[in-house]
Amino acid sequence: MASDSSQDPLDAVLRPNWQGALPAGADPLFVGIGAICDTAARLTGADGAALAVLTPTRGVRELAYATDALAQQLDEVQFTVGEGPCLDAYHEDRPLLCAELDDKTLDRWPAFSSELVGLEVAALFAFPVPGQHRPMGVLELYRRTAGALGDGAHRSAQLCAAALQRTLESNWAQHLRHSTTEEAAIEAAAVSGSSAANSDPFTRQHVYVAAGMMAVQLEITTSAALDRLRAYAFSHHVSVTAVAADVVARRLSFRHLGDSSVDS
Repeated sequence: MASDSSQDPLDAVLRPNWQGALPAGADPLFVGIGAICDTAARLTGADGAALAVLTPTRGVRELAYATDALAQQLDEVQFTVGEGPCLDAYHEDRPLLCAELDDKTLDRWPAFSSELVGLEVAALFAFPVPGQHRPMGVLELYRRTAGALGDGAHRSAQLCAAALQRTLESNWAQHLRHSTTEEAAIEAAAVSGSSAANSDPFTRQHVYVAAGMMAVQLEITTSAALDRLRAYAFSHHVSVTAVAADVVARRLSFRHLGDSSVDS
């Protein structure tokens, strides 16, 4: 592996590869993340919180932690449809504060809005986790009742986002100290993530593996395959991780499915 000092290590660990995705497992890169998310929910009065780690590579996104099933589902919906406050907070590098999920607010995300029907969520708040050049992730908070964050809660959320940055960077620095080179550290993190993937309820390793398999079946790029995987999941009203699990287990193949079956 060629050395690239400007390479984002999380990007390298998370980059999809059809021959075997390099996931970011809960150990060692995400140690301590759960406690900070729990604290963020408590200090802001939120009903739940999650941390999504994103990288400059298109479509690469890992759920590092969620405090509860609804927080996990809200992140999963945004991952599946490819839109929502988390993604906009990341791309715009600013907090997205949805104190009330009314029609005017949700017009911005029509696909995401349609998936919220029936979910007990009335407010969403997304805070970028700072990075050297761009955010490295997003702290996601939700409430079951509408209402803006007070000044104290807003500051607490930003302090927790900064704590997440320090923890992620410290975990990576510690991992580097136990490796001879940055390349060796990336490979070790990938192996560790692979071994933890089966027990990690948040990892999306199988999504990127499935996208690679689908890319081979349809003779398209991995990015295009990931888009089609999302489209298939959305049109069939299932999560993209559920579809990916079927692809990886070879219960579902796109090789003999026409474009209409994928995109409809």
